[in-house]
Amino acid sequence: MYTGTLTKMDADNAFAGDIASLDFDINFSMVANDFKTKGQHPDYVIEARSPRGRFVRIGSAWAATSRAGNDYMSMAFNLPGIAGPVRVNAVQDKDAEDGNYKIIPMAAAA
Repeated sequence: MYTGTLTKMDADNAFAGDIASLDFDINFSMVANDFKTKGQHPDYVIEARSPRGRFVRIGSAWAATSRAGNDYMSMAFNLPGIAGPVRVNAVQDKDAEDGNYKIIPMAAAA
């Protein structure tokens, strides 16, 4: 089970966030993908700091809209000790200010 938050920052289309489980707890930043050239390329790059302080890409995110018309982020993380990408969605938190999202596990495909 994964939990976390995502908050839109004042900077140009940038976000700050965190994602956690019993095995990890990571702070990250998410910035626009300046190298996007095709529709399927990610809209955002997700980065975290290494133990030595370097920025390392740990994932990607895509801006999406639900069938009900709600905006959300579809996110994929490559995290230490976990095989394959961790896929989650960041949905608008109805009880918080605009620009605040709650990270939730993706619904299983039916």
